[in-house]
Amino acid sequence: MESFVFSMNAVLPLVCLTALGYALRQSNFFNDDFIKAGNKFVFTVCLPCLMFVNIYNIQKMDSAYYKVMLFASVSILALIAIGTLFCVFFVQDPKQKGVMAQTFFRSNFAIIGIPLARSIFGDEGGAMGAVILACSIPLFNISSVFLLTVFLKEEQKRISVRSILYKILKNPLIDGIFFGGLMLVLRPYVNGWTLKNGEIRFVYRIIEELAKAASPFSLVILGGQFQISAVKRLFSKIAFAVFVRLVAVPVAGLWAAHLIFPDFKGPEYAALLALFGCPIAVASAIMANQMNNDGELAGQILVWTTFFSGLTLFCFISFFRFKGIF
Repeated sequence: MESFVFSMNAVLPLVCLTALGYALRQSNFFNDDFIKAGNKFVFTVCLPCLMFVNIYNIQKMDSAYYKVMLFASVSILALIAIGTLFCVFFVQDPKQKGVMAQTFFRSNFAIIGIPLARSIFGDEGGAMGAVILACSIPLFNISSVFLLTVFLKEEQKRISVRSILYKILKNPLIDGIFFGGLMLVLRPYVNGWTLKNGEIRFVYRIIEELAKAASPFSLVILGGQFQISAVKRLFSKIAFAVFVRLVAVPVAGLWAAHLIFPDFKGPEYAALLALFGCPIAVASAIMANQMNNDGELAGQILVWTTFFSGLTLFCFISFFRFKGIF
């Protein structure tokens, strides 16, 4: 019962905030313009502030952070390879290959994963999630651009390394991580001065308040984007994508973490569960539409992985709580 209550308190806030966004959109409390503007505000202002605060509040980059970053990076690369091979051999439609491949590796880590890690393990979980985000965002973006392009034979575009790097550097989340990391590196050389307690601490407080708004507001906006519709012809691909994203990947990833790094503790597992077990990223559907892939399939995978993630995450958290890790 204690494990059940803990898991419920970790997952239900995320589920309820998303459901609130969906209900408000269905009741026309806010419209598409509000969702579009809210999405932009969260992505360009609130989430970068959250990344900055999570990185800045790390007291010291010890070996645990480097281990989890290394494991996360290698795991994502392995999932990219597995997803690509699967789509080459088992997905026939070129416009669906890149969409299905993203299911293996691209989780909604920034919007759902970071709040989840914080919900499970507080600031330690959030900090561990932030360092994983620093290495996962470039891998997510580079691989998604490549996979959504390389399979389109009749409309093939030349993949520009320069344009991919430019998009990554323009990513506001990268900016938040960069400046947070820069302040962390400079901290030992400024005689104990901190932005948090120094003469201009109002700057940190502004950033902190915006960071606090990131998680609840982004989840409400995410719920407002849902468009649930039944698509019978895509049922098999949707079901497979839900299983891979929410069951197969987290089980394999967390088991591998246990075997390779048996010294991992609660914060590491909280962040890795968020990385492996969250639904597919909202950006995956947006990019699929923009790059002439099967946007309908991408949208359905987004909806149903998000819908079922409440149940699967609840089960994983209950298991870890029962084992005494959370």
